[in-house]
Amino acid sequence: MVKTMSALSRRPPLEALALRDFASPGMRPAAQARSRDLVLRLFNEGLGLLREVDFDGLSIEALCARSGATIGAFYSRFENKEAFVGALQRIVVAQARQRVIADYESNAAPDGSVADLARWIARGAIAWYRRYEGLVRASLRRANGETEMWTPMRELGELQISHALPRMLALVPAQARDGVEDRARFAFQMLFGTINNMVLINPGPYTIHHPATAPMLAAAMAQYVESPAALAPTASVQPTAAAAARSSRR
Repeated sequence: MVKTMSALSRRPPLEALALRDFASPGMRPAAQARSRDLVLRLFNEGLGLLREVDFDGLSIEALCARSGATIGAFYSRFENKEAFVGALQRIVVAQARQRVIADYESNAAPDGSVADLARWIARGAIAWYRRYEGLVRASLRRANGETEMWTPMRELGELQISHALPRMLALVPAQARDGVEDRARFAFQMLFGTINNMVLINPGPYTIHHPATAPMLAAAMAQYVESPAALAPTASVQPTAAAAARSSRR
């Protein structure tokens, strides 16, 4: 979702501009500069802690100690730990959405071939997941009991697809266009599903940190998208009960 991990490492995960007009349930808006600085420190240290511990192991005391904040200051901004992690997820997703849109609107996406575009998408996705691995893992595990917890992440993936899909379809050779939209959508499901599985349970042998993961995911996407029509789905996809329930709540 962003271009390179090296570019990401040169700046903090969240920047002050991300807090402008930001609001989240259970969070008191940070109107003053000092309050924004506190919230930003808490968010960035929270991201760091979630790389080391899961949601249940996230300690407000440890978070405040690493942020140079008092526990009272934390609770003056957030109702509880759940509100904090929910706000953290929302602001990370909001920042990512801005970057996805900017990348596509600036024509940063390659337009030479499906393989080129798939490599760009897979590299960006892996870089983003590496950066926010702990938050993604916490969100996935909480989504088992709180399905709405995954909604912002799912909608971020849908945004990526909405921008990438028309570009990808335009690059597919004429002889492979029958059923290509279904194959392309499944290729994205394969991408995000595989990465989420790596983050959640790390089944091996490959992880999001292995240098071969992004190239192999990109190759799998491109090869499937450009597969002969005989490999295309033979029936329309029907939404699962869970997906239908999510749609009814929108």
